[in-house]
Amino acid sequence: MKYFFVLLAIVSAFDYDPALANQLTAYSFAAYCNPENILSWNVGTISQQYPHLSKIQIFENIELETRGFIAYNSHNQAITVVFRGSSNTKNFIADIDAKKIEFNTICKCQVHEGFFAAYTSLKIHLDVLLGEYRMKYPYAKYHVTGHSLGGAMATLFASEISMIGIKVTLVTVGSPRVGDSDFYDWFSTLKVTHSRLTNKKDVAPHLPPVRFEFEHVNNEIWYKDGKQREKIQNVQHLF
Repeated sequence: MKYFFVLLAIVSAFDYDPALANQLTAYSFAAYCNPENILSWNVGTISQQYPHLSKIQIFENIELETRGFIAYNSHNQAITVVFRGSSNTKNFIADIDAKKIEFNTICKCQVHEGFFAAYTSLKIHLDVLLGEYRMKYPYAKYHVTGHSLGGAMATLFASEISMIGIKVTLVTVGSPRVGDSDFYDWFSTLKVTHSRLTNKKDVAPHLPPVRFEFEHVNNEIWYKDGKQREKIQNVQHLF
């Protein structure tokens, strides 16, 4: 149940930064590139436009073929975590599986089992890396992003690090629905500034269907002309 006072708090606290959203969106697209290009930050126009990433490390699960990268952005002074979206059959199966699973004891909510499995496949590696970056950059901001399945994993990750007191800026692009209404209520109380970018040409935000009792979390930024889809296609053509 969505309480009115919670909604008021969300609206008053929401601060959409288009420039930062564009930057994190570009990073979410870069996650589809070859690991060698990511590590050297040689990803075509994205690295040319946003050259400030350093200390890049990739985290991945070979079995499930899930992947992402973590880096330090010297321009924003931010530890940046990026999750790659669906890129193979195993990832696609994770997307369409509509079963639910308990997320954690604090949340007392349920999330999409496939998205949760994809996220946990990376968590053991990412937890170690995050600890290293937190020690190296103790005063850094935290930016998290991902496209499609990557957006779902980014949402779960941002919610978990928020539980330990970290203030997070989260930008997801074409993210599917992640959890149930209890997850929505719980997520709304966290220190996560979330811009959920969608456009009318993308089917992913409509999955899993509402009839399976999944809900989106706030806050949606809707591109009615499909520009985000065009950006994805243009970036993928570079590699």
